[in-house]
Amino acid sequence: MISLRRHVLTLVAVFLALAIGVVLGSTSVATSIRDSLVERQETTAGQLEITQRELTQTRLEADRLDALAGELTPAVTADRLEDRPVLVVVSPGASDEDVRAVTDAVSEAGGVDAGRIRITDQAVAPEADAELSALVANLPIGTAPAADADLGTQLGTALGRAALLRKEDAKPHREDDDRATVLTTLADAGMIEYEKGTIRPGQLAVVVTGPVDDESTAARIASLSRTLDAEGAGTVVVSPISSGGGQDAVVALRSSGQSDVSTVDTVGSDAGRLATVLALAGQLDGEQGDFGTRQDATAAAPSLPPGPTR
Repeated sequence: MISLRRHVLTLVAVFLALAIGVVLGSTSVATSIRDSLVERQETTAGQLEITQRELTQTRLEADRLDALAGELTPAVTADRLEDRPVLVVVSPGASDEDVRAVTDAVSEAGGVDAGRIRITDQAVAPEADAELSALVANLPIGTAPAADADLGTQLGTALGRAALLRKEDAKPHREDDDRATVLTTLADAGMIEYEKGTIRPGQLAVVVTGPVDDESTAARIASLSRTLDAEGAGTVVVSPISSGGGQDAVVALRSSGQSDVSTVDTVGSDAGRLATVLALAGQLDGEQGDFGTRQDATAAAPSLPPGPTR
């Protein structure tokens, strides 16, 4: 007969064995988990390092190509816009740096500075729609836009008649007094800003844009740009690379499927400035395109016209 003492000792031995087994088993599992985590961490770190090297290489290649575009730009764009007055329209969201880049590119291509008009935030604010509509209806611009025209079309018509030359004969739409009245009235109402005495009728227009928070603002600037294109000899809308994931007039124009206004989405680069000048020159010949590096661009820049034959 097994004594009580031996029975107790047997149970203690069994439980001790179980405890030791659990400890050994859990240690083995912990070690396996640790090794797995270390291996995964090393793999992730390696992949991150590879990605960083590839990104650095891509940036280097892009910088070198952009530098090459900068070196070629003076020779390629020389006299492309010779004696062509170009009006620069600055929309909400545009940076001063991009505006300077555009004006410098136009000047280097032989273009004539027709002045700079800035569209204010008030001009795209919904609460000012009624005021803007009433202003345009009473301006001396000749045939007014349709009563149900959107506000971008209305403002674009007023600016086009006051600050652009007619497409068909390159003459002003209105007399000097009427042009001055239109610009002064819009400025006094806070819809535009410009330096008095600096605006002359432009044959072409460049609309410099940037990312905006409100999709309706981008749509209004897009509509204004199409109207400027109709009132003058051509319009190019430019935006920086950084707004590729946001809303701007370039996005709105491209998504609308329009085929009149040219767009450039790399204005902050040398390649973008080259594309802007060539796109303006193309507009004079009735050519349109969407240029840059975004997925909805058709090419990095317009094709160069053939050189002289020897």
